Amino acid sequence: MQAYIQFHLAAIQSEVLTPGTLSNQSKMPLRIAMAQKLITQEGAYIIQSVSHYLAHLKLFEAVLNADASLKYTIAEPAFLLFADLSRNSCQLCYRPAGEYELQLLLGMNQFLIASLRTDWLIYKCQHLAVLSSFTSSLERAADQPKDLPAFGMAASLFRSLKMMDNRIKDMGMDSEGYVFINECINKYYHRLIGSDTINAYYQEKGRALVAFVKENFATPLVDDMPALASRFMVSERTLARLAKLTFGIPLHEQVINTRMTFAYNQLVTTAKPIYEIAALSGYQDPHYFSKAFKKYHGISPKAVERPVKLLLAI
Repeated sequence: MQAYIQFHLAAIQSEVLTPGTLSNQSKMPLRIAMAQKLITQEGAYIIQSVSHYLAHLKLFEAVLNADASLKYTIAEPAFLLFADLSRNSCQLCYRPAGEYELQLLLGMNQFLIASLRTDWLIYKCQHLAVLSSFTSSLERAADQPKDLPAFGMAASLFRSLKMMDNRIKDMGMDSEGYVFINECINKYYHRLIGSDTINAYYQEKGRALVAFVKENFATPLVDDMPALASRFMVSERTLARLAKLTFGIPLHEQVINTRMTFAYNQLVTTAKPIYEIAALSGYQDPHYFSKAFKKYHGISPKAVERPVKLLLAI
């Protein structure tokens, strides 16, 4: 389908990326995508586009040297699915035609924006009770933006997207794309209806867990499940379930995501030595940190381009 969204980036330099070049520069290269790289005053963007008859997908990877605002225009009313891997957040929303902007943070930003085919989504949501009132926004208040809650499931959707890309060689784009887009909506719907069944007590526990991980991700506290369960006054099994509901992934994966995102941002925005960044990220052994970093990001810490260090050298 045709994209509903036009993004406005003041590029100083741009280039179309071939599959070979893309695989060397992107953390998540898609064989089925059209890709380009843009250099702006705020940093570098790699944008991959995938078109399917049910949705148009835009996968962004932006490494920024300062906070930035990504401005975009929506040509006609659209239902959008935003999945932000940096925050592990996924949200379904409705936007009327108009001008909008998305706030991006210093460091690494990786997110997916899916423009969904309106008639298909409305038809599908007729069979999903909670979503049917949401899609009726077009009839009752077509000129008003509307947001549904955000859930910690972006990591899961990114894995599904990569699996779809890997399977395209065996199956057609139409069938694999249909499976992926339906899976996105179904996963979101189940999280949405599940959120109504979790009482306020566990919602508060989830918020406390998010705050605890954010504050203590670099300490041994987040690796001690028995102590954590005791701290939150739940069983280890309940803590594991609470973490999965809150983050969309197991607790140890969320800790790794947080550490690795922090480490990458430190590398691209500071001139601190790698051993210091390793310690700040929760790794006392720099060699182990380097191995873990390469496994997660696909490149070693030494291979990361460090604009701050280069600037200081000049």
